[in-house]
Amino acid sequence: MLRFLLFCLFINFSCLQAQEVALSELEAGTFKNAVSTSAKQSKTIVNTFTQIKHIDFLSNDIESSGDLYFKSPNIIKWSYTKPYEYSVIFKNKKLFINDAGKKSDINLASNKVFKKLNDLIAKSVSGDMLDDTQFSMNFFKYNNQYLAKLSPKDQTLKNMFKQIVLSFESKKYLVSSVKLIEPSGDYTLIKFQNTSVNKPIPDAIFAH
Repeated sequence: MLRFLLFCLFINFSCLQAQEVALSELEAGTFKNAVSTSAKQSKTIVNTFTQIKHIDFLSNDIESSGDLYFKSPNIIKWSYTKPYEYSVIFKNKKLFINDAGKKSDINLASNKVFKKLNDLIAKSVSGDMLDDTQFSMNFFKYNNQYLAKLSPKDQTLKNMFKQIVLSFESKKYLVSSVKLIEPSGDYTLIKFQNTSVNKPIPDAIFAH
């Protein structure tokens, strides 16, 4: 009986530890300033990522992984290596696609949706998207991380995402994960690992 009671106390304590705690207005302001400073100082970011696509009607999530290269202000390459080789590069207002050697491109300037998506991805990678003119925002502390929950105000983004959740490392204020929740409830979760900041990236990485 005693063991059972101790077990219940442990579970309750663990649940309390894992709860999200809303930041005060002062704490949120301090956090936003720290993220903005970190984003401005991050001229390049390189990391590995794991991407999980959850679709309600599928019994298993779809998982993929690869490498991410970001060069300020808005050049990004997503290089998928598993389970297939595929890469997309956002550069010079174009989206360049390499599907296992089959190359194509899309002009972002003439495609409002892709342009919004490009801006969203660039800012979510660097963390520089805590803009209250674009999003309704709520901030939380969760274990050793900060969470920013953003609800788009822009109708184009609203049509794509109900909410965007960014997780930040509490010490360096770098984005550690991005969760893009669609209006249907399906979501894409991208977790970043092995992050390097401000290391030179050869131009050849962004060649198409």
